[in-house]
Amino acid sequence: MEETKIVNGAWELSTFHFPIEGRGLKTMLKNMKDKKLVGFKCPQCGMVYMPGPFYCRKCFIRIDDEAEVSDHGEIMTFTIGYADVRGNPLDEPRIAPVVKLDGCDSWIMGVLEGVKPEDVHVGMRVKVKWAEERTGSLQDMQYFLPE
Repeated sequence: MEETKIVNGAWELSTFHFPIEGRGLKTMLKNMKDKKLVGFKCPQCGMVYMPGPFYCRKCFIRIDDEAEVSDHGEIMTFTIGYADVRGNPLDEPRIAPVVKLDGCDSWIMGVLEGVKPEDVHVGMRVKVKWAEERTGSLQDMQYFLPE
């Protein structure tokens, strides 16, 4: 296993708004309403991206094939936040993992709940906690939970 590095310090973060544009994100959101994660698979190298781009970033060819992705995966890296984006202290630390879902080669970021910060580790298996009522939005994937 690779060495884990801890970097302590204050990090300036801003709130971003991403417009819902592009085939990959629209396809992903439409399917999330049914608790399905869908990406796009390169016909040449087999790389699966979610949300899917129009072209493979490895082969530089157009991607049109959809591929179902699991809602279970592995933490690749994570950070623990002790303040909100404005610097106000949080009541409890917020864990933000970057997760590689099974069947997908790209990574997504989210929130991890149901575990103490000291128990989180790279390689930890997690699963998506789906919203009870889904609307086809990013909020359909509420957060990750340990498996």
